Amino acid sequence: MIGGDKYVGSVGKASLAIIALMFLSLTTLLSLWLISSYETAVRRGDERVSAASKIVAANANWLNSLARETLHRIDDALGPSTSLPGPDRVRDLDAAVYDLPPQATAYIIGADGETLYSNDRNIRPINVTDRDYFVRLRNGADEYTSPLIISRLSQRQIFVFSRRLERNGVFAGVAVIAFDASILRPIWDAVAIGENSIVSLIRRDGQLIAQYPEPAGPVDMRNHKLFTDYMRKATSGTYRSVSPVDNEDRLVGYRILERTPFVAIASADIHVIMQPFWEDAKIAALLVAFALVGALAAALWIQNLIKVDTLHTRQLADALRSNETLMREIHHRVKNNLQTVMALLRLQGFEPEAVQKLNERISAMSAVHEQMYGFDQFSGISAREFIPSFVRTLVDVHGRAVSVDFEIDDIVIAADKATPFALLLNELIANSMKYAFDGRASGNIRVMLRVTEGEGSQLTVADDGIGFDGRSDSAGMGTRLIKAFVNQLHGEARYNRLEGTQFTATLKLTD
Repeated sequence: MIGGDKYVGSVGKASLAIIALMFLSLTTLLSLWLISSYETAVRRGDERVSAASKIVAANANWLNSLARETLHRIDDALGPSTSLPGPDRVRDLDAAVYDLPPQATAYIIGADGETLYSNDRNIRPINVTDRDYFVRLRNGADEYTSPLIISRLSQRQIFVFSRRLERNGVFAGVAVIAFDASILRPIWDAVAIGENSIVSLIRRDGQLIAQYPEPAGPVDMRNHKLFTDYMRKATSGTYRSVSPVDNEDRLVGYRILERTPFVAIASADIHVIMQPFWEDAKIAALLVAFALVGALAAALWIQNLIKVDTLHTRQLADALRSNETLMREIHHRVKNNLQTVMALLRLQGFEPEAVQKLNERISAMSAVHEQMYGFDQFSGISAREFIPSFVRTLVDVHGRAVSVDFEIDDIVIAADKATPFALLLNELIANSMKYAFDGRASGNIRVMLRVTEGEGSQLTVADDGIGFDGRSDSAGMGTRLIKAFVNQLHGEARYNRLEGTQFTATLKLTD
């Protein structure tokens, strides 16, 4: 019973261990999948912002070239004098700025800071002598690109390209192209790197030139790690950073434009970049949740099966104990009944020799039952345990100094074959004891039981007595019983006279 409980407990633990191992394997596979998904999302994010920064850089180059060429055409169209142009001069200036996009406005500023010309016909007079794009050129610079500034005319965010105008070596004014910051909107649409993304142009000194979506105002990035670290190592690349403009976590692609003042920037919201990974993570979480629920359900089901199996095992064990007790009692009573029969035979006053023979045969049957209930061998008896004990008992009954040698294979004799086998062995030993050693006080008997090919067993009983060939015409009851028991055991027997008598029979003793 205890062994059964231990077995059931071991099966339960093994089942739970298998479930746990399967769950662990699933989580391991999902973890590897998520690691791969994360790396893929990061790699594709890098590729997207890098490609986007190339688009921004290409448009920045176009803006720079457009502004420089337009400023050069304006300078040429002014001719030798920068004074207030007449109608013909205005037509020439209009032709010089015809290909500017609608977000750009051209101006000519005189040496006194007053506006002389603009392609915006609704422009108001305004003085710009305090603006850097005028001051720097008045102080000797040839060209200038402004950071983000607020237009005094439109109150919009703009950035400015300006060119120094000289006549006869004297500062004559400034030609200006002002771009509205909204010119970056088509670029932002083109890069398409998701919501909350940003495209921007930054001067190499860290001053923001323009950005879309537009910031609250000018931004100084000179102390940002883009300028203190990344740009010092490479002219282009990607990095992850919290934006100094709105404190949002983004993946940034940057590119320095050679022969321009620009650094092109494209940055994508890290949540958008990592969205595929988070979708995979949700799927993995659902799978883990389903697997966990399934594992718990399976564990509970197995536990219930174990409880039921334990109950059945205990019931079977109880039934087995009851059956064993019953069988033990039956065999014990059969033995007692056989002993009672033997006692009755002695009381009847039959001839002592006949009574002795009957008692020996009944004792043989009784010995089988004793072996069964004494050793709980209800399905069969062990030949190695039964034969030596049984034969020595038979020999001792006759009171002769006969030695017995045994060679017994490990054979279990079936329960229904045990009684005829014991009776056969009884007759053989009885014959040897009664006839083989006539006139002698001692002798030797050898009993062998060997496994043969197939399902047979070979029984050999040999003595060193006077010899008997088994072919007597006046065969007695013992000889007839021997033949009957051999037939009952589906066997064949023969006698040999080799310095005594040797009985050999091939028998079927197992099921």
